[in-house]
Amino acid sequence: MGWQAVQDYGCHACHTIPGIPAPQAKVGPPLEAWAARSYIAGTLNNTPDNLIEWIRFPQTISPGTAMPDLEVTEQDARDMSAYLFELR
Repeated sequence: MGWQAVQDYGCHACHTIPGIPAPQAKVGPPLEAWAARSYIAGTLNNTPDNLIEWIRFPQTISPGTAMPDLEVTEQDARDMSAYLFELR
């Protein structure tokens, strides 16, 4: 489900994401080894709950960030977070 949601919201247009067939995007940071990271966007501790909030409301958390608000549903954000935390 998370893999599909990542594709449906077009995350691969800006990020290189393991397991997602797409060109190597360079706008946002690559998302490989997500589970090993300490921070999200350099400010939030990298936890599943914080990632869900970041995916849903990046402009609220960090106004002006390149990450757009995509109106991601809570369930889709949960699925996307679970998928990314599988990346080691």
